[in-house]
Amino acid sequence: LLTRSSNSELANANIERPKVIYNEFTKQFVMWMHYEIRSNYGYARAAVATSPDIEKPFTYLRSFRPLNNMSRDCNLYKDDDGKAYFISSTRENRDMNLYELTNDYLDVKLKVATLWTDAQREAPAIMKKGKYYFIMSSFCTGWEPNQAKYAFSESLSGPWSGLKNIGSPTTYNTQPTYILPVQGEKTTTYIYLGDRWDPSQYSNSTYIYLPLTF
Repeated sequence: LLTRSSNSELANANIERPKVIYNEFTKQFVMWMHYEIRSNYGYARAAVATSPDIEKPFTYLRSFRPLNNMSRDCNLYKDDDGKAYFISSTRENRDMNLYELTNDYLDVKLKVATLWTDAQREAPAIMKKGKYYFIMSSFCTGWEPNQAKYAFSESLSGPWSGLKNIGSPTTYNTQPTYILPVQGEKTTTYIYLGDRWDPSQYSNSTYIYLPLTF
């Protein structure tokens, strides 16, 4: 979908945690990602790319800091009303910001909330079940897994609950990357997608899919 030759800004970039959602109004698939430069991990920027076809190359648009805030581990969430949200770790991973996107999903419209100040959370994933929103995230322990936690709220702007443990003390040796709703004929199942990192050889890292129960 993107290569180092797709845009001059990607020639020396490290791209992490890409996420894609579809905009029904613009008929575009929109990708947001964490952007760094290989020689400098202090860039802490978000980047955006688009494509009319999920199976064809994306057009890289730009990288930037949302509302001038640092942005690292990130995710996208599209709500029932079609509004889209971007969530990312900020302030050297001490905080996490949740933003509403513009109608075309290409920029940040406003900051909805700053979550869990000084809690050092990363790897966020958002879902909604019934009237409750849930955010799952990881503590910052580098490439080593830790106890994932979740919080819930009736509104994305809060108030949010405190952080509560989920899964094993190492989250089954994974780190959250996404929560996938699978809509069946009778019910919707929610699947936890976790990264199982291999820090000795990143290309050996795998994904773990686990069902969530409530």
